[in-house]
Amino acid sequence: MYTIYYLDNVLIISNNKEKYPGIEAFFVEDKKSLCPFAQNWIDNENRHDTVVYGYDTGEMFGHLKKHFKYVEAAGGVVRNSEKKLLFIRRWNIWDLPKGKVDKHETIEHCALREVEEETGVSGLHITGRLPSSFHFYFYKEKLFLKKTYWFLMDTPFNGTLKPQLEEDISEVSWLDADGCRKAFDETYRSLRDNLQATVCKLFV
Repeated sequence: MYTIYYLDNVLIISNNKEKYPGIEAFFVEDKKSLCPFAQNWIDNENRHDTVVYGYDTGEMFGHLKKHFKYVEAAGGVVRNSEKKLLFIRRWNIWDLPKGKVDKHETIEHCALREVEEETGVSGLHITGRLPSSFHFYFYKEKLFLKKTYWFLMDTPFNGTLKPQLEEDISEVSWLDADGCRKAFDETYRSLRDNLQATVCKLFV
């Protein structure tokens, strides 16, 4: 099963539509029907959460990867010695630091590099892996399908935070439990659905 986000809606790739009662379901026989349906779903301003089913989910996702421009990214949920978590504000929306995986780069190295580049935080080390997320997005009038790998990180860093302005990041902040809850209220649905429950447990 794959859950792919576009804005505030999801396209669920599943072999069992019965797991999603109340959500519109669409049968596809092969990639010739899957890919045009996905494109039309994205283009439809009145789209709803939708389940697509019909053949092997791995094959279905593979067909979408080939149809759209596929990219991979990695990022982190970073905790400091005060048990606060690191958030960025990009385009006036709370987000988590992440970025595109470079050629021949491991996803772990990418996650560490991107967090440091976007926030100025150093001394990072990975302590765990979190659920990956998938979403469609437009960039320079091209449609992309992105998979983002997420990692839990710790750091003793207590220096000055430095937002990467050239990446449209206007603010970097360490947030406590209340601040994190408010940030998740103002962030993307993909982050809320995939990471909020796990992240909030870090304050328990």
